[in-house]
Amino acid sequence: MTNPHASIKVCCRALWRLIAARLLPITAAATLLAGCSTNVVVNSDYPTALVIRQPISVGLVLDNSFSSYRFTSEKDNRQTITMALGESQVKLFNRVFSDMFQNSATLQTLPGGQSKLDLMIVPEITEVQLATPMETQLNVYEVWLKYNLKVYDGNGQPIADWMMSAYGKTQSRFLKSDEEALNQATVLALRDAGARLLTGFQQIPEIRQWLVNRQPPAKLSRSTAP
Repeated sequence: MTNPHASIKVCCRALWRLIAARLLPITAAATLLAGCSTNVVVNSDYPTALVIRQPISVGLVLDNSFSSYRFTSEKDNRQTITMALGESQVKLFNRVFSDMFQNSATLQTLPGGQSKLDLMIVPEITEVQLATPMETQLNVYEVWLKYNLKVYDGNGQPIADWMMSAYGKTQSRFLKSDEEALNQATVLALRDAGARLLTGFQQIPEIRQWLVNRQPPAKLSRSTAP
């Protein structure tokens, strides 16, 4: 017996090929794709970064809204796209901050009062944008992610509020499925976010100044008279 869901996916992939080859008008494609849907649980591993760890203890606050984040796109008559990003972005942020700092702990909420941590970081995903093959008229997906990182000191006092954007694009136009293509584009966007965290976090003016203030004052060398 034929699986109706499998048949729908085959039909959708055929439509995308026709769109990419410009053999099907966009208006007709929008109507035909109304019944198509793409559901992706974003999954990837992130390699260890070769950076010098700062001697700082960091608390990474990853609440339920961050760890279970799911994005759904329903534009006009286009296909419905759902991406479960939570688990993969938790893995990414834990990887990056454990590489950057000597001690990194994951928290559910921001601690109240004084903490033994030096810094506390609260990331939030604020926006997800994507471009589908129907929009670009190419057989690729593009994904944009935007994060807001709020940084506090060990006493819970705000230090910085940083907006960070990242981008990813399907590398191959001949992947087996829309899900595989969208997963690839999203993983590349997450890796771009990781690279931006590694290179940009300590360059935030407020963070850079905070790090400078932590340095012990230089000791004056004593010169001895002959």
